[in-house]
Amino acid sequence: MYIMGSSKGKKHGSLSSIKQTIISAIYTNKKLFFISTLLATIAYYSASSIISNQRTNPHISKRHSDNAAELKAALKRKGDGRAAVAIIRVVQPTNETRYLVQLKSHDYPIEAFRGAVCLLGGNADKNDDTPIDTLKRELNEELISPDWVNTIINPTNIIDDSTLQLSDKPLYNSTSYIEPGTIRYLGATLHFQSAEIINKPNSYAFTCALYEITITEDQVPTQFFRGANVQEGRVVLLTEDQLIQHSKFAWGYEYTIEKYFGRKTKNKQKGTAVSNVDREESIWTPEK
Repeated sequence: MYIMGSSKGKKHGSLSSIKQTIISAIYTNKKLFFISTLLATIAYYSASSIISNQRTNPHISKRHSDNAAELKAALKRKGDGRAAVAIIRVVQPTNETRYLVQLKSHDYPIEAFRGAVCLLGGNADKNDDTPIDTLKRELNEELISPDWVNTIINPTNIIDDSTLQLSDKPLYNSTSYIEPGTIRYLGATLHFQSAEIINKPNSYAFTCALYEITITEDQVPTQFFRGANVQEGRVVLLTEDQLIQHSKFAWGYEYTIEKYFGRKTKNKQKGTAVSNVDREESIWTPEK
């Protein structure tokens, strides 16, 4: 029996107080533990979501911290210029495919891009109303006006596969045979170059419309099999592995090649980045 004021009662009371204190501490710690666990869980899934988005969207490139401010400014500008380029597939009699690209010359004005692979095509000029106008004009200049440029690159022939650009799927169609003479529109992207890499006072970004054109070996002029000289470089035929494993690229096209094949390229240019452009926001689509 508890007797108020007795030594026995005081001892009993002290033990009871200690017990209550322990219980209270455990209860409080449980609440703190629950709250801290909840916060940690939220932080984990938030970080996982960001990482997952970067992994499942191959077109969001690694952005170097020293170019972060420039990149942010360029993205806000929605691009300083416009371009249209093509991944040109050359199907050989053995059904092996090689790719017609340009290697920048040893005296190309931008030192970092000398000897680098560049997709054929180029910048729009003031007379180009659409990326198709740009692509046809540029390819005629670079490839010395082959007959197929004006016959294949026709708005009525273009297959619109631009939705692949915003998906986690490669742009390359590996599930079915693509007939020579086929042209596909593969969407628009924003390409960023830091001021340092282009050796200019300011960074540069351009919106780029991407196409895929499939032709046969006999539609390639003979001189290009030996690496014919053209403006700003040479035109050569390369395999997929040569592009992925051994090439460096100009103007951020390593990210275009990665997205196309769904494979990581070995060589990255520091100071370049590529970002998706929503079709609704793009100022450079086949209809505009």
